[in-house]
Amino acid sequence: MSEDGWRPALEVPGSKLVHYLLNVDHPKGGPKARFFLAFGFDPSQPEIMAEALIVQATDARCILRPVENGPYRRMIVEGPMETPDGRLPRVRSVWQWQDGAMWRLVTAVPLT
Repeated sequence: MSEDGWRPALEVPGSKLVHYLLNVDHPKGGPKARFFLAFGFDPSQPEIMAEALIVQATDARCILRPVENGPYRRMIVEGPMETPDGRLPRVRSVWQWQDGAMWRLVTAVPLT
C-alpha cells in the first residue's frame, strides 16, 4: 500500500474461503483449513480472512513476485499474515489478474 492509502484492486471470493480454504472436509483444502483455523479464522466470518489476505498482499514486509503462466498473469505474495489470534504465520498467497481490472485470489498456502 502506498503512503496515501492507495492499494490495488484485490478480490477474495467468499466462496473460495468458505468452501475451500476454511473447509476441513475439502480434499485439497482440508490441510490448509486446519492451518488457518488454528490461527483463529472462522468459516462463519470469511470477511476476516479476506481482509487479512488483502492486507498481506499490500504489506511492505512481504515479497511480491509476478509470474506469467501462459495466458495467465499472476502475483505471488510471501510473508507474514495477520490472524485473529495475533500470531503472524508466513503464508504464500497467489493472485490472478482478472478482466484487466483486478487481482483475484487463487489460493493461499502456509510457508513452514
